[in-house]
Amino acid sequence: MGSTPNAFDLTRRRVRTELSIPEGAIALLLPARYDPMKDHGNFLSAAKRLADRQPDAQFALAGAGIEPGNCALAEAIATHGLGDQIRLLGERPDMEAIYPAFDIVTLSSAFGEGFPNVLGEAMACGVPCVATDVGDAAAIIGECGIVVRPREPEALAAGWERLIVIGAEGCAALGAKARARVVENYGIANVVSLFAALYEDLAKSRLDR
Repeated sequence: MGSTPNAFDLTRRRVRTELSIPEGAIALLLPARYDPMKDHGNFLSAAKRLADRQPDAQFALAGAGIEPGNCALAEAIATHGLGDQIRLLGERPDMEAIYPAFDIVTLSSAFGEGFPNVLGEAMACGVPCVATDVGDAAAIIGECGIVVRPREPEALAAGWERLIVIGAEGCAALGAKARARVVENYGIANVVSLFAALYEDLAKSRLDR
């Protein structure tokens, strides 16, 4: 058991080094494909606000369509003056290593979300989340992160700041609580049991007709 924290620490350092993120910097990750529903404009507006107040903040975007060749995205980043603080990661096959390298994982979606898996994945990695109140985001996060109104960049930036002010230890404690919530509510054994109960109820209802 004692080797696990060291393993995570080494992974975090490796990924931060790969992405040129200073170890002491506040780092936020948006894992979302480039799509209007994900509202990257909202994220960038919030990132600009946070960067103005927290100059050491660093940001990364990951997902399909997130690459320097995306001219619309590159122009939006330049317009917000964030070129030196944002990394475009594209699609990554190693998200289980990427998540723990960040202090906060966020979603800025405006609409269309169902059950955003990235929130559960990040929480399972012990990373607290800030997300807009779209789809099941609030139900997933519960009391283990922050949920804000969609399409309001100031609210999103303020949500990030609420986690930043509790410091590294506070975020680590909240991340541990988030992981426990995912294990308790969304672990595969629990989900299988829920589906089994659902199918039993459906079968019973048909027999009772």
